[in-house]
Amino acid sequence: MNKFQGTKALRAAAAIATVLAAGLMTTTAAMASSFDNKMSSVIASVKADPAYKPIPLTSTAEREWFFSESEALYRKKITKEQYLSDGAKQYPGYEASFNKLADLLTAS
Repeated sequence: MNKFQGTKALRAAAAIATVLAAGLMTTTAAMASSFDNKMSSVIASVKADPAYKPIPLTSTAEREWFFSESEALYRKKITKEQYLSDGAKQYPGYEASFNKLADLLTAS
């Protein structure tokens, strides 16, 4: 392979890598966006529901746990039953709140 062919091959490989990376970022952004959109809808729904008992997410760690669990349910990485069980362990007395959230997160 001469110098020109080697350079051309490297540029082609770099272009392919760039396209693949852009595709992955777009897919990841779209996935994140679908969950973000769903959570925005869920939050609006529970804020409008006077019977909903807000879960006291007072620390960053609690909010991170909650959003991680919610995203896992939304992406079907855990079952509704697991979500409810985890929520009841973390926040006893808020079972109805977690049930409402689970229903909203899993609704089409």
